[in-house]
Amino acid sequence: MLQNLTLILLFSLIFIFSSGKFVSSCTYKAEGDNVVIRLGDEKLPQDSHLIWTHDKRRVYSKKGSNVKNEGLTINHYGSLILENIQKSKSGEYKAEVFDKDGKLIKKTVEKICVLEPVPEPSVTVECVEEGVYLTCIPVNSNEVSVSWTKNGEKSNTTHAVLHVSSSELKSGDKFSCTLSNMFSEKTAKDVQPVCSNTGVHANEDENRKKEENSNNENKDDDGTEKKLLFGLDFWWMLVILSGGASFLLILFIICLVCVCRCCSRSKRKAKEEAEFRLVSLMPDHANQPDEPYMQSSESQRPSKSQRPLPPLPSPRGPPAVEPQ
Repeated sequence: MLQNLTLILLFSLIFIFSSGKFVSSCTYKAEGDNVVIRLGDEKLPQDSHLIWTHDKRRVYSKKGSNVKNEGLTINHYGSLILENIQKSKSGEYKAEVFDKDGKLIKKTVEKICVLEPVPEPSVTVECVEEGVYLTCIPVNSNEVSVSWTKNGEKSNTTHAVLHVSSSELKSGDKFSCTLSNMFSEKTAKDVQPVCSNTGVHANEDENRKKEENSNNENKDDDGTEKKLLFGLDFWWMLVILSGGASFLLILFIICLVCVCRCCSRSKRKAKEEAEFRLVSLMPDHANQPDEPYMQSSESQRPSKSQRPLPPLPSPRGPPAVEPQ
C-alpha cells in the first residue's frame, strides 16, 4: 500500500514538472507597468519554431521567416514584452520552442494578474434602532482590502460594512475606511454619525458646513445678502431681461414697418388696377367724327331734286351720212 502511494506521488511530481515551469500563483502587476516574461538568455536558432499563447489562444508564431503576430513585442531571446499593461491583459502566458524536427526544446508558463489602482472611497451612514451601519464604497474587487479607523485608531474589522451599536457610539466619534491593494491605497474622509431614537441625523457637521458655504455664496463682499432672481444675481438678471426686451422691441418695430410697407404697396397696386379697368371700359372719343363738321357738310350738299340730270347717252351704231 505504501509503495503504491509512493509511486502515485512520484508520477504526479513527474507530470507536474515535466511540462516545464510550474505556475503556483499570480505574478501581480499594476496597470501601466512594463512586464517582461523571460524565455531564456540565449538567442533562438534560426530554424526554430516559437509559439506564444495567452489563455490558450495563440497570439504569436514564428517559424523561420514566417511570422504571425497580434501586436506583441518579442526580443531576440524569444521573451515577451508587455508595455503599459492593462487589466484586460491578465491571464496565463505560455511559450513553447520547437526545433526543426518538431521536438520541444524550451517552455515557460507565467500567470499575470493586473491590478487597477483603488478608487477614492467614501463612507455612507445608515442609522437603525440598534445603532448605525457604516458602508465603505466602492468595493468591487476581491483583491481590494478594507480597513476601518475610529478616532484615528485602527479597527479589527476588514469588511466593507461596519456595525456600531448604540452603546458604543458616542458624540463626536469619527470613522473612516481605507481601500488598498498591492500597489495603491486611498482613505476616505472622516464622518461623524449622530443617531437618535426619533430620527436619523448623520454627518451633521458636513451638512452644517454645506449650509454655511451656500449662505456665504449668497452674500456680497460686505456681508449683505445677495438679491436673487431665478437663482441668479438680481442685477445680472435685470441686465439680461432688459437686453432681451430691447431686442424683442426692435424686432417688433422692424416687423411692423415691413407689414405697413407691404399694405401700402398692395393698396397702390389695387388702385392702379381699378383705374386701368375704368379706362378700358370708357368709349374712344378720339376716333369719332366731329358732329358740327358733319352737319355743315350735310347742309352744303345739294338735295337730290336740285341736282342736274345726267346727259343722255349717245346711240350706238355707225354715224349718220348726210345726203349730198
